[in-house]
Amino acid sequence: MNIGEMHTRSDALGRHASFSFSLPDPAKAGPGPYPALLQLHGASDDHRAWLSRSKLSVYLENRPVIAIIPDGALSLWGNRSPRERFEDHVMEHLLPLCEALFPVRPGPWAIGGLSMGGFGAIRLGLKYPERFASIWAHSSFLPDRSILAERFPEMTPEEQDHFDVYAIAANTVARPDRPRLVFDCGTEDFLLDQNRAFHTHLDDLGYPHEYREHPGAHTWQYWDEHVQDAVECHMEVLAPYADGHIH
Repeated sequence: MNIGEMHTRSDALGRHASFSFSLPDPAKAGPGPYPALLQLHGASDDHRAWLSRSKLSVYLENRPVIAIIPDGALSLWGNRSPRERFEDHVMEHLLPLCEALFPVRPGPWAIGGLSMGGFGAIRLGLKYPERFASIWAHSSFLPDRSILAERFPEMTPEEQDHFDVYAIAANTVARPDRPRLVFDCGTEDFLLDQNRAFHTHLDDLGYPHEYREHPGAHTWQYWDEHVQDAVECHMEVLAPYADGHIH
């Protein structure tokens, strides 16, 4: 396992941005190229958190997968302003950059995250099904339009459209390339009701998905325990892809 940090100049942000990464050891994981996982942090952390506050690197050890962990500040992993276009930064700059720098296998990635990053994983994963085959989110912030208006009164209707994960799910349900979607939440988590409501929304849409609840709160102990299942699922989903096609 090789772990590092890089800084890149992003036109979408108008500045440099950092990201962490882990690369497999070919002697243990086999020769590349490898599938890739985009892992998103929550609002209280940065790009270092998944590698410093959980044992994600241990769970990825000896697995043929590259993990990319960008920094998203407090962006909701979307375009909050003309100078803070984190969605464009990730989708138009960071993913192509990593595919050029690292031995990333052609084809879709996996995406995961927690809290704000769980919202980002579900929202980006559903919005870009051609880019992501597997989504797994933990303890996600999953606002409907009323919660968006309450939490972010400064948002215009157009900005609410941008972050409306309920509508994005409705637009994705009929696509044949829709990603596999799994999300979980702790039964003592303050975001539990939002996760249950989004689960009900997906059921109503007929979007195939899996929703799990476990004992636990909004803590790294919970996320560290359940990201292990996420890694297993991502590897299972990504395994059939090679050269950009599924066999």
